[in-house]
Amino acid sequence: MKELLKIRTLFVATALALSGGLVSCDDDDNPDRRMDNQMFVSEASSSNMLEIEAGRLAVSKGQREAVRMYGQHMVEDHTAVGTEMKNLATQKGWTVPTELLQKHRNQLADLQAATTNEFDRKFAQLMVDSHEEAVDLFSDAAENDDGVADVDLRNFAASKLPALRRHLEEAKELREDVQD
Repeated sequence: MKELLKIRTLFVATALALSGGLVSCDDDDNPDRRMDNQMFVSEASSSNMLEIEAGRLAVSKGQREAVRMYGQHMVEDHTAVGTEMKNLATQKGWTVPTELLQKHRNQLADLQAATTNEFDRKFAQLMVDSHEEAVDLFSDAAENDDGVADVDLRNFAASKLPALRRHLEEAKELREDVQD
């Protein structure tokens, strides 16, 4: 009986230790962690695909010309970035996901479900939220201390920050325009 209790205790402790390690990779509770190269590629690629797919929806469902134009801008800019990311990842042996991460699938599904009357507002808010997330992600990756280990990937992230910040400002302006 004592042996079974020891095994069970060891199993629970191991499970807790492993789950704690996995959780710390997904959140910001561990400021000492270095972002993994593959983690960045996966997160950035999914974020990029979200903005392309949302942009396509805006082109077809947007009620306002500004929404449709911003959507087309996202499709063009983020398609080019996706191509660059794929080329770099291929050279380095990293995998570029072909599907959205669950959080991005949920955001896209919410936008797809928007009624005609609410689409423009939801799209503009999603663009603000997704670009804030992308700016944070690319900033973290570009930093030498806490960023990704690969120098080329750090440089890639740093080179994309000005455009992402510009997209964020444009998204905030769009959100203001569609609020009325």
